[in-house]
Amino acid sequence: MEPLGRTPFEHALALAWYDDKMTATEFRQLDTLQESLKLTDTERAVIESDYEIRLAEGTALRGGEENSLAKWIDAVRALVAVEKDISSNLARRLGGTALRTGITQGGWKSANVWMEQLGLAEPFAEGCWMVGSPLPALSAVPLALAPAAKSLSLLE
Repeated sequence: MEPLGRTPFEHALALAWYDDKMTATEFRQLDTLQESLKLTDTERAVIESDYEIRLAEGTALRGGEENSLAKWIDAVRALVAVEKDISSNLARRLGGTALRTGITQGGWKSANVWMEQLGLAEPFAEGCWMVGSPLPALSAVPLALAPAAKSLSLLE
């Protein structure tokens, strides 16, 4: 999955605008995502404002299809709702997998910003820099981490 934004919330905006319109349902879905990601109203406003400027300029990414926003939000909510040990373990394994295959500075930066909004930047960094014992590589990437994995060149 190609990242459609720098963060999970910005990615959701691009999915909401896939058909050049935002519905009330999509707006409420974004409210749900904001709550799951624990974004403040100010943080959300900054992300939306930046995205709206790019929409006006015609440079905003848009993608997906009908219902892809709902699927995306479900995936993110599932990741942030599981026990912190589980999501942290996935983040560490993603980082370790990236290091084993070769991590670029750009890939690191992009993935770290992504993981930061999910609250997983620290375990991701621990995995990248092999803090503690190395964990096995990820054999499957959860949907909510797929854009970060793509920026790390782990997905084709």
